[in-house]
Amino acid sequence: MASQPWSITSTPEGRAFAQTVQRKGVFPVIITPGDEGEECKEFLYIYNVLNREHVVEQPPLFPHVIIPACPEGEMFAVTLMPRFVNERYEIVGSLPVDYRIKKVDGRRCATSLLNPAAFPGTEFTSQLQQWRPADGQQDQIGNNLNVVGVFWSLTHPDSPELEKEIKLFRDLAQKTMEDLVKQAQMVAATGHPENVTPMMHFAMDYLKRTAPWHIGHKAMIDCPNCGEAINAGLAYHRNSFGERCIIDAERYAQIVAKNKAAVSGKKAQPEAE
Repeated sequence: MASQPWSITSTPEGRAFAQTVQRKGVFPVIITPGDEGEECKEFLYIYNVLNREHVVEQPPLFPHVIIPACPEGEMFAVTLMPRFVNERYEIVGSLPVDYRIKKVDGRRCATSLLNPAAFPGTEFTSQLQQWRPADGQQDQIGNNLNVVGVFWSLTHPDSPELEKEIKLFRDLAQKTMEDLVKQAQMVAATGHPENVTPMMHFAMDYLKRTAPWHIGHKAMIDCPNCGEAINAGLAYHRNSFGERCIIDAERYAQIVAKNKAAVSGKKAQPEAE
């Protein structure tokens, strides 16, 4: 039988979850490994607390998984996957080739996606451990998304317990960002700033650090007025002719008024004294 992906709105539980995250302004991306058309009534949640998207490829179950970035101003982005995943395997010696389906704990699948070195861990705390080759695990440096704020959980987005979990991984991500900045500084000191990796530049942005060799990674868009590339979220900018190009008139007026008030206050201060 061909696999049919389940839909988030195909069950009452799914519809309730969709309404919850939509109220929060966070929309889930659904991982659908195929479950032979059966309804999924139990879910596992993959949370991302940093504003960085990740792509993981682990065929055949998960050939291309996109873990969305946490939107600015939100606590998290959430990705849904079945609590139990149906894994297809071939019956050895069967002619014609026959397949069977077995249930796999979704936590094992999530661990494999987010931190292969911790596989087949099914304990939540295994995501916070420092896995090293000395522990008998293969070196998975670069594949550990737990250290950059991505984790799986059985905790629903509405649960007060989620805030505690988010803090754990924000703290872990903070340490990772600080370590990456130190690495970037050492790389730049060698005289080869081109060897600073995108993740190191992201860490610089995250910690709001600046350096001559640092290339910011703010989202760029085309100005709706002049078409020049600008940072997203600007009320105005100076175009290539040196002229002010106003994008949001209301916000621009507020900025002008605030600047005038600041200048006026500085002029008035000596007189008051």
